[in-house]
Amino acid sequence: MDEVILGIDGTLLDHHGERIEDPLGVLGARVVLAQGVSLRSFLRLLIAYPVLQRLSDFAPDLAERYASWPEADCRPAGLERLEFSRVVELIGHPGPPRLDIYHVLRGVLPGGEDVELKSWQVEMLLDVPLALGLLRHVVFGDRVEEFRFETVCTLFEFFEGVLWQLAFHGTPRECALRR
Repeated sequence: MDEVILGIDGTLLDHHGERIEDPLGVLGARVVLAQGVSLRSFLRLLIAYPVLQRLSDFAPDLAERYASWPEADCRPAGLERLEFSRVVELIGHPGPPRLDIYHVLRGVLPGGEDVELKSWQVEMLLDVPLALGLLRHVVFGDRVEEFRFETVCTLFEFFEGVLWQLAFHGTPRECALRR
């Protein structure tokens, strides 16, 4: 499988380090994150390749809002990294049995514990390092005995999955209830 590298500045590079001009041609390639990639790098990807914004209803709004966000120091204290992972979950009760496959974007604390990102605005997470996590295999809801495996993530899965997760993290400031 071909690889595509997401750079810190949001550009896509091939395995020779050359800039990829057409991101649509590499959507099925395995994505690798360069050292130092953060959520800001992901949003810069939206700006560097506007055609990608057509792949998700959430992308144009996020790209537009990014221009008004701070240029640095957007990292909450105590959050070590953001981790994008695939989850394979076997569900048996209540029936009928089924297999769910989905992606999650979670925060990871220094001790390795997962935390939900919903309480932070997206712009507060821009400079948190972003990593690809292990596949999580959950059997019948037992997250205590969850198995973790190395996996491959395509550029499309990463792109669509991160955007989908960001759509649910944080409430726009305009909608926040204040006393």
